[in-house]
Amino acid sequence: MEEVPVAPRSLSVQSDASAAQEHVGARDILGRIRDLEPELSRSQHRIAQALLGYPRLFVEKPIRDLCDWIGVSAPTIIRFSKAVGCSGLRDLKLQVMGAMRVGPRYLEPSDPPSTLEDVREQVSMRAQSAIVEALGIPDDKVERAIDAILRGGTLYAFGSGGVSSWLVEEIQNRFFRLGVRVVPCRDGVMQAMLAASVERGDVVLCCSLGGANDDLVTAARIAGNYGATTLALTQNGSPLAAEVDLALHIAVLRNDGDVLGPTTMRYAYLAVIDLLAFGAAIRSRPHAMEKLRRLKQQFVSHFDEDATRPLCD
Repeated sequence: MEEVPVAPRSLSVQSDASAAQEHVGARDILGRIRDLEPELSRSQHRIAQALLGYPRLFVEKPIRDLCDWIGVSAPTIIRFSKAVGCSGLRDLKLQVMGAMRVGPRYLEPSDPPSTLEDVREQVSMRAQSAIVEALGIPDDKVERAIDAILRGGTLYAFGSGGVSSWLVEEIQNRFFRLGVRVVPCRDGVMQAMLAASVERGDVVLCCSLGGANDDLVTAARIAGNYGATTLALTQNGSPLAAEVDLALHIAVLRNDGDVLGPTTMRYAYLAVIDLLAFGAAIRSRPHAMEKLRRLKQQFVSHFDEDATRPLCD
């Protein structure tokens, strides 16, 4: 099926945009259509292919143009709408509009890398860009964060979600070996309880790519009220950035619109954690060296006799 030029948005589609809001998150109409495809008639299957392949065009075209484009009758389109659980064509379009709010990147055809060499280049370039972005955080902010961590009693590392939840484990892994007491936590309720138990001078470091996690913002507020120094790795202008004493801002990298590639933000956050840990190790060199010596001695004695390998990594 060939794509035809996009027609100007009709007034009816524009006026329906607000109505589509109520369908957001209520039901995944596109997923339902994909599930029902094997059960559809040949004509209905053609409608499904047109809708799934070009949802924006499907929504914008009036029924007469849809009939000409897909090659089916108006009653067939109405029957299709009801077959997928909608009251009619307008209801179907509203639900498709709601599904489209996730963004065209997830719905429309894209051009991913075609060879492994292209994949390798994109992964490398994205990782480098993320690290450069992370290392652009002003020195004075990094110094203040290191000061707080080294002066504090306990370092609490809070984060939830796909990336942030394991970043807190990495914070523990980097700082415990320097003699810093670290308490990582990924559960929102537990974060609030731990925040309520802090002592004045403790540090709470929150990780959030979006910075809009309500539980994390609440935990930061509670910890601050009890005298802890609150830090955040997050994006500028987010609710979390506004709540903490010091935010290390990392811009969101969009992956060039390619949703198939893993998020490069992981590299940026890891680079900042390494920057803080390495800086803290240098600032507390005698203490850090003794802790590292102890760890290495026990590791070589009990787990790996090769003293040249990285420590506990």
